[in-house]
Amino acid sequence: MTATVENILETGTVLNDKWVILEVIGKGGMGEVYRAHQLNLKRDVAIKVISWEWLQTLEDDVEEIEKGVQRFRREVQAMSQIRHPNILQVFDYGSDAIKKDGKDSSIEYIVMEYIPGATLRFTMSEEGFHPDQETIKDWLEDYFLPVLDGVQAIHDLDMVHRDLKPENVLMDGTTPKIADFGLARSTRMAPVTQSVDIKGTMPYMSPEHFLDFKKVDQRADIYSLGKILFEAIAGKIPPETIPFKSASLEKADTPFLQKLDTIIQEATAEEREDRIESVAELRKAILDAIDSLKGETASDVSERPARPFFLHQAKWIWTGIAVALISMLAMALWHLMSEPGKSPVLSEKTEISKREIPPADRSEASEFELKLPSSPARSVLGNDGLNMLLVPGGDLRIKSEDPVEQGKTVKVQSFYLDETKVTNHHFVEFLNTVKNTLSVENGVVKSNGEIWFYLGEGTEPHEQIIYRHDRFHLRDTQYAAHPVVRVTWYGASAYAHHYGKRLPTEYEWEYAAIKGSSGSVAFSESQPGGEEADSRAGDHIAQMMRMHAPAEQATPDSTTGQISAGNLFGVKDIGGRVKEWVIRVEDAKRSRSGTASTVKTTGYKSLVLSISSGTESGLRSFRYPWEGFPDVGFRCAFGIGDKG
Repeated sequence: MTATVENILETGTVLNDKWVILEVIGKGGMGEVYRAHQLNLKRDVAIKVISWEWLQTLEDDVEEIEKGVQRFRREVQAMSQIRHPNILQVFDYGSDAIKKDGKDSSIEYIVMEYIPGATLRFTMSEEGFHPDQETIKDWLEDYFLPVLDGVQAIHDLDMVHRDLKPENVLMDGTTPKIADFGLARSTRMAPVTQSVDIKGTMPYMSPEHFLDFKKVDQRADIYSLGKILFEAIAGKIPPETIPFKSASLEKADTPFLQKLDTIIQEATAEEREDRIESVAELRKAILDAIDSLKGETASDVSERPARPFFLHQAKWIWTGIAVALISMLAMALWHLMSEPGKSPVLSEKTEISKREIPPADRSEASEFELKLPSSPARSVLGNDGLNMLLVPGGDLRIKSEDPVEQGKTVKVQSFYLDETKVTNHHFVEFLNTVKNTLSVENGVVKSNGEIWFYLGEGTEPHEQIIYRHDRFHLRDTQYAAHPVVRVTWYGASAYAHHYGKRLPTEYEWEYAAIKGSSGSVAFSESQPGGEEADSRAGDHIAQMMRMHAPAEQATPDSTTGQISAGNLFGVKDIGGRVKEWVIRVEDAKRSRSGTASTVKTTGYKSLVLSISSGTESGLRSFRYPWEGFPDVGFRCAFGIGDKG
């Protein structure tokens, strides 16, 4: 989880009646990138807009804002000129008016092809491929040479990318695609006057790039490519490495590695006159090195000890094997046991995904932890792409139908809560990520015997998720940004666990909903309970919340279309028509000794909370964890004191 600020576009925003915003997928120096769905062509796209955060740093500097807009337009011009399979494709460019902070604002945006995969970085090893020559050769042929093809296409148009790095090469399956042309320069385009700030990425930046950004030529891209090649073999460049220096391999103990070391040194020469001059020359040198490796005699090969194929693969495969074995044992145990609402028959699909979700209690975060900033930020970005808001802790006085609970005061520690409920789009993404652990029988989605989700007949507006051709889809993409419903407690907690989060407890949810709506938050001088984890929030958070309590922001309710506003904490639609799953507090904490309780409980951790108009407390509905309802959704939480 990373610190973030308010985004320019909100989930559900529709630009020019054509693109519906689904989620933010990345932020750069001056740009925000969103995943969106093109309604008329029914395809997902990536939309880049100028960052609101970047604009705020410029305040009223009209000249610098104009330079930024010019660089943004340059990116469109640069990318639109290139048609190549290893270059990210631009579909459209436009502008639209949106409301921001109660004012009409104009934004410009680029519409690009959406690449759902990872980046070139994920084809590389943190430790480098050395000394495995076969793996180095395969990586060069499968990934690096295609990247060179894309760079060659850029250079053929008299352009320089000026920001080549593994993170700016997206992976469309096994096909690399060069992206992020915000710093591209071309002799065919009018220059943009540059301010004194450094533009680029230090480890991949040539010396002349740093000294005179405007005068770099194609050899600056050669330098960046040399650094990428060095990382693939030797491992990721440490942050403390001095930039702008020539790179070389510490151990070049074979003819093949010696040739590559020479290429790296010549590509990253500090003086550009000593550097490899063109991509064509770089490509030829690499092909010569590969040919020298392929030219080994049969006797040379036979003298080497046989090496299993698996050792050529990245280390994570071994982790996957271990996970698979553990999962098989878990499934065997589940053959021997069952409980109400769970089928003893396992899914017909026995493949195990890399993020297997065991049927154990998921009230704690998963091993894929979200990392909080050292000092709690006002908001953070969750692993699922949803914005989470800080809710400073305080005292909550319970008003309950249970006479034992009535009037009880509990201390709620500071925690993060999803700004919005989990949407249909996000839940579909989750289901497809773990679909190899699921079975679909008569419209019921199960995992290891647990019922997670009810698909429905598609006759009601809330029945938008369908299963076709071995994948989950949205029936109507206009409902992508609406809260998902018909999810069971098992399914909701599995989603949260998968992304390193959890469901909120009943007290956390009630505190955020009631205290946030009433504005009666008791901001104490120190966080309640004196807990070490909570004290990290500090007094400045309470002060910040007083000063910057968000104005009401109107958003449409998913089921009624009515407008509901964010509360004091900024949390939206909490306590609205859509009820929410939460974690019920342990029975051990609800002693009923000598008192007859008026509340019928289920004995499970599953609980649905809602708030009726005028109610000062949450309405608890004890439900079985395998039940799903057309008016019950969920959102996720993460406590500052949670394991991280």
